[in-house]
Amino acid sequence: MREIIISECMDLLTKYDFIVSQSFSRSCFDILARKDDEKYLIKVLKNIDSLSHEQSMELIKISRILNAIPLLIGVRTRNVPMENDVVYERHNVKAITLGTFKLYLEGSPPIIYAGRGGFFVNIDGEALKEIREKLNISVGELAEFSNVSRKAIYKYEQNKANPSIEVALKIEQYLDAPLVKGIPLELNYNNGPLSTETNNEDNIYNKYDKYDKYGNEHDNNSSSGYEEEFKMHVMKLLDELGFNMIETKKAPFDAVAEKHDIYEYKEYNINALLLTNIEETETEETRKKALIVNKLSSILNSHSLLILEKGARDIGNIKTISIKELEKMDDAFELFDYLINKSRNTSSSK
Repeated sequence: MREIIISECMDLLTKYDFIVSQSFSRSCFDILARKDDEKYLIKVLKNIDSLSHEQSMELIKISRILNAIPLLIGVRTRNVPMENDVVYERHNVKAITLGTFKLYLEGSPPIIYAGRGGFFVNIDGEALKEIREKLNISVGELAEFSNVSRKAIYKYEQNKANPSIEVALKIEQYLDAPLVKGIPLELNYNNGPLSTETNNEDNIYNKYDKYDKYGNEHDNNSSSGYEEEFKMHVMKLLDELGFNMIETKKAPFDAVAEKHDIYEYKEYNINALLLTNIEETETEETRKKALIVNKLSSILNSHSLLILEKGARDIGNIKTISIKELEKMDDAFELFDYLINKSRNTSSSK
């Protein structure tokens, strides 16, 4: 079932002229899609309640730095099938059916969202107050007709609360005006605890020492401990070069780096994003991962880079760099020069 939905979602995005990635397993997202500046990171689950908090936070982190919309496509909740034209939410990620997504891409956003206690709609509070006052209708009169309290009407007008579908229909009927607004799928990163939690995750680069992000000392005697130590060292180097960094655990790449102020690179028609794989040695598995990430960077019109502990050689279109070369660099500009020159050399050799 899940594989069928993923395939149908990819076909739908392609139909609407998106550039679509391959699907990914064991990742916090299944599909990356872009059309011009519109980007989606999509996770498909039969039951949307199976999305974990860790998956959602990673999905949000990556979406934020890629300036993409994180989206969950599903079929049912734990208890009941999902309704079309309704927006659900799990761990701050909006969730809809594939049918709702199709309508959204066609220009018809959903107007209903599922919340505790039922289904609700977004209402235009400013328009509500303006029309009510223009018609000389008191708050009490409108509240009595709508069968809600005056306090509720005040909250609707101040955009501090939203009515149920039934109440919204009564208000529109009494005022004879459309007031319900479509629900955007974009995530509000400045709303509530989400931004704080994400920022805390982004700003813990003091963890690039012998301790992990939980304050536990790395076990550098084991192979996995040494590999983790190497990755932390690379992340610290990129951070010192001036990149805004996030580390990933459930994605095809190990980290995403961005540099906001590289304006002179606009002439190359790229954005200043860097998807990185960090590995000790080059292996067949490493090459496969790097190839996938290279394709993702192509969709995003950005760069990808494979960082190796020992001698690095480019693998087709995959750009590589050794840790020794990276340690010699002074800033992010120098690394982008390195990548752009590599691209030119690759193009001229074809």
